Amino acid sequence: MEPIVLFGIQFTLSLVAYLLIAFWYVVPRLSLLPREVALVPLLWVHAFRVVGGTILAPGAVGPGVPMEFRTMIGYGDLITAVLALVALTALRVRFQGAIALVWLCVIVGMVDTVNAIIQSMRFNVFTYALGVNWVIVTIYVPALLVSSLLIFMQLLGNKRSIITA
Repeated sequence: MEPIVLFGIQFTLSLVAYLLIAFWYVVPRLSLLPREVALVPLLWVHAFRVVGGTILAPGAVGPGVPMEFRTMIGYGDLITAVLALVALTALRVRFQGAIALVWLCVIVGMVDTVNAIIQSMRFNVFTYALGVNWVIVTIYVPALLVSSLLIFMQLLGNKRSIITA
């Protein structure tokens, strides 16, 4: 089987599974919570984007994977993970700018994820040895996309805030 076909199948099945979990189990429970509380578990998914930095480790991927690609992907994930932790902390201490930090995190994370998908195709990385990064892309990235969707739904919804002005 061609690597890109295998990737497409695995990615799609993971995405569908996460969407079903999200809309059958997560959304109904989060809809009962104030926005700031509902955002917390969704942001924790992004806090662990540090795993994307694995691509920067020597030997983590085949030597043919371009360093430009590795650097872009690795640092994008690390930056988003830091933003998620900052946003989580801001929500925890009820910082007035917490929602703005959540917006920053989810936008940077979404741009990074979409860019990673585009650059994966551009550099044809699925033809190289990706090691554990194959699992990250086919299992974790769909979770990130679904979490981002749910964060956007929380941010754009008409939920009451617990942070007072």
